[in-house]
Amino acid sequence: MQNPEPTRYLPLHSSRIDLTALVEQDLDQLQSFFQDMASLYYYIPTTARPLNRLQLRKLLDDWNDGTESFVFAVRHAGQLIGLVNLDGLDWTNSHAEIGIALTSPDARGQGLAAEALRLLMGYAFHELGLQRLWARVIEDNRASIRLFERAGFQPEGRLREHVLRGGQNRDMLIYGLLRDEFSCQDLDAML
Repeated sequence: MQNPEPTRYLPLHSSRIDLTALVEQDLDQLQSFFQDMASLYYYIPTTARPLNRLQLRKLLDDWNDGTESFVFAVRHAGQLIGLVNLDGLDWTNSHAEIGIALTSPDARGQGLAAEALRLLMGYAFHELGLQRLWARVIEDNRASIRLFERAGFQPEGRLREHVLRGGQNRDMLIYGLLRDEFSCQDLDAML
């Protein structure tokens, strides 16, 4: 695969999506998502619980330390519709965990998550130079499984009964994608 032009995928936008920095005003919109246990059921891979504003700010600061973890706001038509993140960047071994949540229910089912995910993948592989991305998905989260599989991620493992949801232990599925498996043509079509 030929290396893309250095600035080809910057800034982070497609015809419908912009990935930007979070701003203080975004906390107001994110608060309702992080208060909704049904939304958090699949999004948070740890203990799901409603978060107040202070807890949300602390969580986002932790997720967005600028060294090992990055969070981007997903915007459509200028409006915040979700979050994408790279977590646990291992610069030595050249990999990171990738995650996404469309926090606006109205934005779901339109292919916007796929666009946002592909933009972040392009950034991770071509700007940061990562070799591998991986994702955790709770086994019952069919929408996320489809999203990652359509983006080219391969099943790599299963952490049995890893997370408690609805009073039952659920398996956590692990998906991975290598840089040479990432299709630049799909990203080019969005730009």
